[in-house]
Amino acid sequence: MSAKKFQTLTEMGFDDPHDIVKFTTRTENDVDVLKVYLHRHHGEWMAKSKKFKFKRKHTNVSVEGGLVPYRASTEPSPYFLRAIGELEKLVLEEKTVKDKKEHLLDELEHLEAVVTRKVADLRRQIEEL
Repeated sequence: MSAKKFQTLTEMGFDDPHDIVKFTTRTENDVDVLKVYLHRHHGEWMAKSKKFKFKRKHTNVSVEGGLVPYRASTEPSPYFLRAIGELEKLVLEEKTVKDKKEHLLDELEHLEAVVTRKVADLRRQIEEL
């Protein structure tokens, strides 16, 4: 399922895309740099990360008015954009699952506190009899 859903990430060498924790991007001259951080497994000292560089596409854009008819411009690689799209889906999916899990754990803690107070109250009432 992951291979089909995250095909670009699989092509980039990620066997299990769900190990991805976060990512950062930056542009250096005519290269887009993507750094992907992976989950640190038990027993590992340092978090793993992979860095990828994507060449930007050079184009000339026509300019209305002005002294020059065209201006040099760059745009990101389509492969880079697909990878970013998949990473955003993956990180958002993980975040919503994590938020839901935290919410359920909070509800569980609240329920445990209520039950504990009720049991203590019932014990107090029994001892008063």
